[in-house]
Amino acid sequence: MSQQNKWIKAVITALNNLGGKGSLNEIYEEVENGRTIKLNTYTDWKAQIRKNLYLHSSDCEIFRGTPGDETDLIYATDEKGSGKWGLRNYKEPNNIYPFITGQVYKRSDIHDEFGGNRQRGISACRNHPMIFIFSGKSGEDYGYKDGWQDANTFFYTGEGQSGHQVFKEGNKALRDHIKNGKDVYLFEKTDAAPSGMYEFKDQLTNIGYHTITGNDKEGNHRKMIVFEFETTQKINNDSNSTESTTAFNDLNDLRNMALKNSDDYQSSTYQQRKTIIRKRAAAIKKYALKRANGICEACIEEAPFQTQDGSPFLEVHHLKRLSDGGPDHPENVAAICPNCHRRAHYSKDAKEFNKYIIELISDKENSLTNKISE
Repeated sequence: MSQQNKWIKAVITALNNLGGKGSLNEIYEEVENGRTIKLNTYTDWKAQIRKNLYLHSSDCEIFRGTPGDETDLIYATDEKGSGKWGLRNYKEPNNIYPFITGQVYKRSDIHDEFGGNRQRGISACRNHPMIFIFSGKSGEDYGYKDGWQDANTFFYTGEGQSGHQVFKEGNKALRDHIKNGKDVYLFEKTDAAPSGMYEFKDQLTNIGYHTITGNDKEGNHRKMIVFEFETTQKINNDSNSTESTTAFNDLNDLRNMALKNSDDYQSSTYQQRKTIIRKRAAAIKKYALKRANGICEACIEEAPFQTQDGSPFLEVHHLKRLSDGGPDHPENVAAICPNCHRRAHYSKDAKEFNKYIIELISDKENSLTNKISE
């Protein structure tokens, strides 16, 4: 994918904020309010907006790409010259996923809404199933060096500026986020963003960790934890293709695979851990569907229809997290019909409905556990 500069990123963020479409004046206003670029350093920042917008639209004469390619991001919503533009491949946001990739947020606003520690790099929320991690160059002063290893892999150094880093507080929260039903959201400090502003990069899933040695802020040699993350979406996509090839079919075997945690395979190589985490994600989905046996685990009605291979159609819902997909604990997932799934995410009583399903699944899991132990 071509490298996007700060101007086209600002345009994309503005159009996302405007619901996918907007006039030039509306785009200007969004960019100005977003404060991601120091506009007062430019004699004509609006010209920069127009230029970059036109360079990324095949509806404009200065476009140099191929219509429909990765540079063709913007289109004219009305007749040419109307000054109204739309974002190609715009996806309507929903209330499950609270942040937009590429958008810049003021850190204090994030904490005002969701809570979490305002100073630490790892910020776990007490009243929401979320952990924020904030990354920036300032950590290098204490031996931290976070970064993308490829398009979907991010390494993040644990917290603790003095002495050996250990698994407590934020480090423990990250290591155990799957078991505890917490989503991890990565924010990065960019050179262009003013103080206190961070760009949301992606939702991540921890697949393990390794340790390195370095110096703490007093210059003493110490051990540091480096968490290995992959984008949750990449794991979800890969696990969908893994599901059909998962060797386990027995309910107990699937449950045991889903219950594996990072410490169970920490001696494996990084590549092996990537494979295991996909199998875990596939196993938890297959487990929930097999446990449901064609009956919605929320309304206790038969699946609304069968798929082409004759399987009852149910969707796997993650009960404690905001998002669905990826590995989880068997007690935190339910196979439910599409109607109940939408209710669990979007209805006015979503919180109470999820609590109701949690109780049903807890009873079901206790019953299964008792049968296994008999």
